Amino acid sequence: MIKQETTQEVYNRQKCVGNSSVSKKEISFLLDQLDKRSVHLIKKKDMLVRQKTRVDNDLKQTENEIKRTRERLNHIVNSDKQVSISLKKQQSNQYIKGRFWWEGKQRDVQIGSEKTIMSILDTLRENKLIDRVKVKRGQKFNWKHFHKDKKIAEAVQMIARIKAAGYILNKIIKEESLARLKNGPEKHKIPAEKKHPVSASTIVETENLNIDWYDGWKNENFGENI
Repeated sequence: MIKQETTQEVYNRQKCVGNSSVSKKEISFLLDQLDKRSVHLIKKKDMLVRQKTRVDNDLKQTENEIKRTRERLNHIVNSDKQVSISLKKQQSNQYIKGRFWWEGKQRDVQIGSEKTIMSILDTLRENKLIDRVKVKRGQKFNWKHFHKDKKIAEAVQMIARIKAAGYILNKIIKEESLARLKNGPEKHKIPAEKKHPVSASTIVETENLNIDWYDGWKNENFGENI
């Protein structure tokens, strides 16, 4: 609210230079309107700054989720996760174990015993995923043999990558199942035709600066659980 003294000072200064076309009442009204508009714009700016921060945070989170989702998709579809392989002993039995890094944690998968690996190699060959791996009759497939034969090493590495992809696949399926249990059954809405879509910029112009247009717009276009 502009003080009367301020109005009088403006009026007096204008009068001193011969500007008598504007009355004191008009000056008072104009100053009051400009003051109200200034307050309104400051509130609007504060709201937009808050919303911009939320939009920026949401954008960053969405970009990270896109990257994470694409990486998950590629690992499952292409079985491209690099796995380090080691020989482990459990009592008198030997088996090959795989270890890989995924989403900030070290993960382990059991690739199988020598017998299991030979069976899987046969299955992969039958499905034309690898070339035929030859092991001489009577020759035991062991760790030393694995390191010497490049084709067998590559084939076992493929088994390890497929096992890693299966680990990721199972983890994500479990995550999705837990998310559905937590959020309840998904409700499929039939989108209604919008005759007059309202943009964010239009809503910002409203006098009611308490309207949280960003949340409303986001939920309307992308759902609440994003």
